[in-house]
Amino acid sequence: MTDDPATTVLAVVAGPGIIRTRPETAADEAFLFALFESVKGAELAAMPIGVAMRRQLLAMQFRAMSTGYRSAFPAARFLIVLLNDAPVGRLIVNDDADCTRIVYIALLPEWRRHGLATALMTAVLDEPRKHGRRCEATVTVDNFASMRLWARLGFMERERSLTDVILEWLPR
Repeated sequence: MTDDPATTVLAVVAGPGIIRTRPETAADEAFLFALFESVKGAELAAMPIGVAMRRQLLAMQFRAMSTGYRSAFPAARFLIVLLNDAPVGRLIVNDDADCTRIVYIALLPEWRRHGLATALMTAVLDEPRKHGRRCEATVTVDNFASMRLWARLGFMERERSLTDVILEWLPR
């Protein structure tokens, strides 16, 4: 990966190095599935099923999530997060006239709790801040690490269901 502005969507310095984003490509499919498995695999690990069935369920959930996001947010930016040019995460951002929505953010387990998400999201919020647009993110109610991240960034709870919390950030 180079600093080519045609492929670098965002670049920011963080503690462990330089974080960049670039558009997803078909070649990223295996990485995206491994990332999804690192996020969702623990949920299925407790199920009394074999490894092959667990992997099949993960694959079905991954396809459903990918198809669902692309259908619900056809104009979104689907990005690979790179740290020093190595893929470490995924970011999906959807902009409309008055709101930037963080549809999805995930990092590989070994890169969580190193300040990468904070640095990345601080940079992402620069654009809505410049244009006076609010920002939204949806988090599952039991994802306490994400809730702490969003709170540090200035997001406030706007709405809550049994499964999700909708958070909102307003530019200052």
